[in-house]
Amino acid sequence: MYAWEDETGNDWDVGIARDTFLNSISDMIQSCPKSETGMLCQLGDFLHWDQILSASTPISGHAVDADSRYGKLVELAMSVMTEAVKLMLKRFNKVIVVSAEGNHDISGSIWLRKHIKHLFKNEPRVEVIDNEFPYYAYLHGETMIGFHHGHKMKLANLHKLFASEPRFREMWGKANYTYIHTGHYHHEKVIEDGGAIAEQHPTLAARDAYAARGGWVSRRGAKVITYDKIDGEVARVTVRPRT
Repeated sequence: MYAWEDETGNDWDVGIARDTFLNSISDMIQSCPKSETGMLCQLGDFLHWDQILSASTPISGHAVDADSRYGKLVELAMSVMTEAVKLMLKRFNKVIVVSAEGNHDISGSIWLRKHIKHLFKNEPRVEVIDNEFPYYAYLHGETMIGFHHGHKMKLANLHKLFASEPRFREMWGKANYTYIHTGHYHHEKVIEDGGAIAEQHPTLAARDAYAARGGWVSRRGAKVITYDKIDGEVARVTVRPRT
């Protein structure tokens, strides 16, 4: 994504994106309690656009502000995700990777997920949640953690899907606590209903012109959430972006 400070309030380009992401990953790793397992949760729209011929969203075809060539975007996405996994392997005995489909990167999320899966195929400490369904889940002891970008189902209804979807039903039944995470709207929101806590997360990225001109304002950040296998969430830290 490209943003000009005079128009949007903050500059943004692929160089700023790289530094912000990796600095945030480093800050998140350093701020979390000592843990056996670390989960890298990429909630979708990691890529601002998803095609070579035009910088636009794949479904609606809306033009987006882009920096600047698709090949450049691919190179950046692969390199920073690889570096993030390597950083986490230095801290955790096991690393689980979620690379969720977003409405901006429907195909890009696939090749990014497959890239990490094949790159670390000989590393038994890395597990990539690799499914073609835009909902993802992991059972940590008696704590279920679910993920969806937020473009297909509203936050308030996600607990129904994770409870009823056949591929998640057994996991739901084994869990004493369930947490579901989404992105998409770039601002924070939490709903507790139907046996689950569903949380909508902010973004580390600056606003683009579309968001700035539309008057949408939210504080940028990322969450470090610690889950116990028995007791569910036991700690959290908020990391703010720095370049």
